[in-house]
Amino acid sequence: MDLQQGMRTALMCALTTGDMAVHRRAVEALSARFGDAVEVSATYDADAAGYYASEMGEGLRKQLVCFSRLVAPEDLYAFKLEAIKIEEALAHAVSGALCRRANIDPGLLSLGSLVLSTSKHAPHRICIGPGLWAETTLLFQKGAYRPQPWTYLDYQRTDVQAFLLRCRRWLRQQLRAV
Repeated sequence: MDLQQGMRTALMCALTTGDMAVHRRAVEALSARFGDAVEVSATYDADAAGYYASEMGEGLRKQLVCFSRLVAPEDLYAFKLEAIKIEEALAHAVSGALCRRANIDPGLLSLGSLVLSTSKHAPHRICIGPGLWAETTLLFQKGAYRPQPWTYLDYQRTDVQAFLLRCRRWLRQQLRAV
């Protein structure tokens, strides 16, 4: 395998929304840009932290989606910009302000880690372009994706871990086939 093929990762998106119609539209838009979904997690409650409630309302659900297109890590910035465009297309006006109805955070799943992109700065995050950052959220060690001190609790859930391991198996098969 040459170096470029070895650097391919699986593209994932974390999708948070409170409206299933918006959710479907977001997945369709993501699939049109990133390829078909090869693994999809079950949806789960995303209200625990309350971070998005003021903008997106209550009853938020989150789902992780892994797409069929293998990608180069250096493209994460472009993927986050695409996700922001989709968020804006799905947004609606409330009292003259544009409010998102979906939050989409693209990430890169490799055999060794999960790296997520975000528009929120923090000391442990690395700038990947103007106004956007990435963090190593999980490291693969001893047969599992292990959290870092800053890893959000939902990425430590048993069902999310099982989803990530299914995606890792799929990625390993894809990399071996190249």
